[in-house]
Amino acid sequence: MKLTIRNGTLVTPWGRYEADVECEDGRIGAVVERGGGSGGDEEIDASGLLVFPGFIDPHVHSRDPGLTEKEDFAHSTRAAAAGGVTTLFEMPNAIPPVSDVSVFRERAEQHAANAFVDFGLWGMSLGAENLGELPALIEEGVVGVKLFWGYALHRETRQLVYNLADEPPENLILPPGNGDVMDIFEQVAGAGGLLAAHCEDREVIEAAQRSLGREIEDYEDFLAARPDTAEAATVALGAEFARATRCRFHVVHTSSARGAQIVRAAQRDGVRISAETCPQYLTLTDESYPSVGPLMKVYPPIRRAADRDALWEAVRDGTITSIGSDHAPHTVKQKRGDLATQPAGAAGVETLVPVLLNEVAEGRLSAERLAWVLSEGTARLYGVYPRKGAVLPGSDADLTIVDPDAEWTIRDEDLHSKHPLSPWNGASGRGAARFGVVRGQVVMRDGEPAGEPRGRIVRPERARQGDAAVG
Repeated sequence: MKLTIRNGTLVTPWGRYEADVECEDGRIGAVVERGGGSGGDEEIDASGLLVFPGFIDPHVHSRDPGLTEKEDFAHSTRAAAAGGVTTLFEMPNAIPPVSDVSVFRERAEQHAANAFVDFGLWGMSLGAENLGELPALIEEGVVGVKLFWGYALHRETRQLVYNLADEPPENLILPPGNGDVMDIFEQVAGAGGLLAAHCEDREVIEAAQRSLGREIEDYEDFLAARPDTAEAATVALGAEFARATRCRFHVVHTSSARGAQIVRAAQRDGVRISAETCPQYLTLTDESYPSVGPLMKVYPPIRRAADRDALWEAVRDGTITSIGSDHAPHTVKQKRGDLATQPAGAAGVETLVPVLLNEVAEGRLSAERLAWVLSEGTARLYGVYPRKGAVLPGSDADLTIVDPDAEWTIRDEDLHSKHPLSPWNGASGRGAARFGVVRGQVVMRDGEPAGEPRGRIVRPERARQGDAAVG
């Protein structure tokens, strides 16, 4: 099968140029001057369109298996394809979590039968419970090890427990202490892997909730109960552990100016630290709450305009090297609850690309920087470059082809998740993916998935995983 993309403008982090792209047998065969290539079995006329290396969403919770009443892998990967994502990385906290090699292999086989895009799998740290399993997981091919720092786990299901009072003590695996966390850093460093963490200090949050002295009544209470100090303290401690162990440490869903500032300072000191943020932190603030309502409840919380602006600065200057959706759906009934009682998390894999393309249209982000944070930089960070994140001969023929002038309005009823409910419902913007191509096969046309599930698992190449991803 040969696919040729003609007359487009190829966008890389290093510039853009007019070129035709030839895809053959799932790989990029050649990148040639416009009109200089041979024909194909299928052709896409990309006149007026931007051709990006296929976009990667590194932060997706599909809830599969165990919580499939909320979402499943078929729905999340269809939604990814519809939005212009060609590869996603699945978070490990399903039931059971990906905490050893046997679960990894089972999960890889299960998801390959349902995947509409390519995918990688995260492994999960259970503290001391699976410390010895981490090197084998890294060798097997997890894209990273996720530590939900400060969270207890249910002893039977290994699910996160947000409130320790909700479970008898005998049902809990308590959050690892700092000594145990240091052991995790050392194990991951020794195996040449990437350790990522949800950075919110549990004790800071508990103190803030005690200080609030009442149940959460409004968004100001919500922010007071989960202050930016909780994020900053954990990021700072992680940076020190990374400094001591030479472990590559990644801060997921950075939400605050202080978090970004600590990452930047540590990077300047040579610490092997990187960071991700999400569209919700870049486009929404506390001032969005009157219009969006409790649907925007996520952890860490969406904060102030000053935090949003600082995160944009960090994206543009390279402190933040990757953007992920933190796609974490719940049922419509659950997300229609009040702010205090509804679960945290929102659907986002399908809206990741259009929301960020609108930021390009509005001038807050260059197309070249977008090609870094959604393609090359993310691929380098997770060790899958140049197989992914590149339009080079021999790379997987993954492409996201964008109409920069397409106007859109996000409507829940148009989305492809099991429970289509978006914080951006009703929002309008400019810039949308017109085609998605995975290994030379068109998987999306004009916002609708095309074809049958054909996704394959992607494993890092450890020799290519490293500090070059920061930038």
